[in-house]
Amino acid sequence: MSKLRQLTKQDVLFVGGETATVYQHTAGLVILDSGGRPDFNFRMFHEHVIERVGQIPHFHWKLHEVPLGLDLPYWVDDDNFSYEHHIKRIAVPSPGDRVALGELVAHLYSKHLDRSRPLWEIWFIEGLPDGKFAILQKLHHCMMDGQGASKLGEILCDFEPDAPPHKIDDSITGAKAGDTPSPWQQSLNTTAHFASMAVGVRREILDFIGPKIRRQLTFKKEPAVEAPVVPKACFNADISSHRGFVFGSLPLSEIKAIKKFFEVSINDVVIAIVGSSMRAYLLAQDNLPEQSLRIGMPVSLRSEEDDEFSNKVTNTIVSLATDLADPKQRLQVIHEEAEQGKNKARGGARGLMEIMQMMPPLLVNAMLNISSAEQTARLLGMNFIVSSVRGSSASMYVAGVKMKGIYPMSIITPGMGINFTCVSYADNIDFGVAIEPELLHDAWSIVDGLEEALAEYMALVRKKPPGKRGNRAPKKTATKKKPSSRAKRRVKK
Repeated sequence: MSKLRQLTKQDVLFVGGETATVYQHTAGLVILDSGGRPDFNFRMFHEHVIERVGQIPHFHWKLHEVPLGLDLPYWVDDDNFSYEHHIKRIAVPSPGDRVALGELVAHLYSKHLDRSRPLWEIWFIEGLPDGKFAILQKLHHCMMDGQGASKLGEILCDFEPDAPPHKIDDSITGAKAGDTPSPWQQSLNTTAHFASMAVGVRREILDFIGPKIRRQLTFKKEPAVEAPVVPKACFNADISSHRGFVFGSLPLSEIKAIKKFFEVSINDVVIAIVGSSMRAYLLAQDNLPEQSLRIGMPVSLRSEEDDEFSNKVTNTIVSLATDLADPKQRLQVIHEEAEQGKNKARGGARGLMEIMQMMPPLLVNAMLNISSAEQTARLLGMNFIVSSVRGSSASMYVAGVKMKGIYPMSIITPGMGINFTCVSYADNIDFGVAIEPELLHDAWSIVDGLEEALAEYMALVRKKPPGKRGNRAPKKTATKKKPSSRAKRRVKK
């Protein structure tokens, strides 16, 4: 029997969740500074990518899909592979500033990757001022998660301007796609997976509700715990096929200073800054819900030694504490919930995502299409996703040219028209915010709000005398404050 390589259940949401308005690819915008290398051009970049990507077999694989989406697709070699289909060039319109670049990135993102070919593209972007260029890399999420994409970046990039290609682990260079399944193999596998699906879904549901049943059978009197309310915000609505993209950077040293002062994690600080920015934005729009917004936070299941290009991630829900006016209280609530959520996720806690992973793409697609956008936030228990990826702590180079920033762009879905993704790189944390442009106006003010939130937390750090951390938050009180005159000025007229 031939050897097959089928996608895993963790990939089902990415292949089954793609629709006319939902893209299941991620993107990364990289800014390059060619100062000191005036001869840098598209040809040099093109040759560099071929040299590096040519060592990675995964980039020559395409999907062999099962008819009607009755089972997960298979990875097979693309016998007609050509780099010309994947490495492209374009110029940003004048004046080439961040707004023009963001609009171009959103335009390039808003097109499905061709499933008849390997699911990736790299765009070389010219027309930026001061000797700068940009790269936009599109990868389908079924190929790899954020950590996998970060590992890929380390292969494409160098820590010195003229370094030789990296030595890549044999487990990567020796990876092989599977054979194309014969019709009878495909039918046999599909039948077997359908037979096991009922058992698997039943097991996942029992794991999910089992603790509640056991408590009832043992007659333990425990106070009822109600699920947190997930309010509806302006971006919790249906989406179009268009996207918007805004981006910015914050100094990592200041985020680390806040982390140390309040004795929390860098991820906690990032989420709190996002919470402060979104609170200010919604206040300025006179659209801040009384209850706190809640976010989905991806939790990596990778070990330090894991070098595979694949998806090994689960999800947990955390309060954004947008109902709290005090930033110190906000950070404390986020820290407590994030710790609890990560422990549950890594301990094998079950939820809706694990149940959906037992289903074929056809059923996943049907579930997502019949659920109204207004129900999505309540069904998933979150208003949007905030994801953080750890990148390189040292500056990196592409084809001898220094990388100045890495701004990720991730997936939005009906009912969740905004997504924050960030990556640490060198001295900064770089934020990319994907939006539905019809639902969020004046989106660059959200990036400005991140900077203002960081300054607010740094003011608290500097306010306390040395040795007096004051990191214990007082009991939270759900209060709103009126929008400041500065916030009001940011509202689009």
